[in-house]
Amino acid sequence: MPISTSRIKRLWSWLAEARYAWLATVVIVVALVVSLRPNTSESAIRLTGLVLQVLGVGTFIWGISETRALFGHPSFKVKAKLWLERFPLMRRNIVSGAGAGSLGVVTGKARGYCTHRPHGSNPTAEERLESLERNIVLIHERLSSTEREMDEGFRKIVEAVKAEEQERQTQDKDIREKLEAIGIGGVHISAIGASWLFVGVVLSTAGVEIAELLK
Repeated sequence: MPISTSRIKRLWSWLAEARYAWLATVVIVVALVVSLRPNTSESAIRLTGLVLQVLGVGTFIWGISETRALFGHPSFKVKAKLWLERFPLMRRNIVSGAGAGSLGVVTGKARGYCTHRPHGSNPTAEERLESLERNIVLIHERLSSTEREMDEGFRKIVEAVKAEEQERQTQDKDIREKLEAIGIGGVHISAIGASWLFVGVVLSTAGVEIAELLK
């Protein structure tokens, strides 16, 4: 029965989950194959162990680089390049630039209102009543307008608070993920380095005995 493409992809994804373990295992197997062949000299065994130790120490540098990249810091290569570019005796081209800016215009809001008064110096009761009715309508319109402005202002404040709360939750989640990556995510790199160092120390320390056994 032929294997479907989706199963092959799932198998590949499953194998890729243990890529760090595969890396550590492949390097150790290659080192053991090189050093444990029949009639292998002591110096070859010790050099193989030395290479494994150097690779093990290199994993610590790898872990530090991963941590720096996690927090957005430049890599060691970039830091070294920038440091060399600031060498005092090196001639550098000075580049000047010009910029332009503008000031924003301060805007404000003004509000005015009017009232109705009876006509004449001696208005009648009907004219006074009509004037009061008009003023009541104007007051109602001003109150309605003020309520709409207040509702709009409250709505904007609530939206701003919700947006800020969501942004803070996103930032907190990002910080938690980074802290978790620092505490747990670098364990696989440390495990690789520890395994390489262990095998390297064994090969370098017991090189004479191993060479005698392989004769």
